[in-house]
Amino acid sequence: MNHVGGAKALELVEKSKRINFNLTGRAFNELKKRSDESGASMTEILRWALGLVSVVMDETKMNHKIVVTTADGRPIKELVLPRA
Repeated sequence: MNHVGGAKALELVEKSKRINFNLTGRAFNELKKRSDESGASMTEILRWALGLVSVVMDETKMNHKIVVTTADGRPIKELVLPRA
């Protein structure tokens, strides 16, 4: 973080919001596994997940599909979110 400018520089940094929520044991184990595999914190994994969900929802609104492909471009699965 850039400390030049003292308090004014800190005003430019977005403040974090703290939340608490419950996960099933299975979901917690998956989160921990992904955290351990990547070296990222569980919080960071959840931030990445939120980013991915945002992309899928935005693209779905435009009637686009998110598709996972092999290296040569062959589709192997489509990412679809459950409807709320």
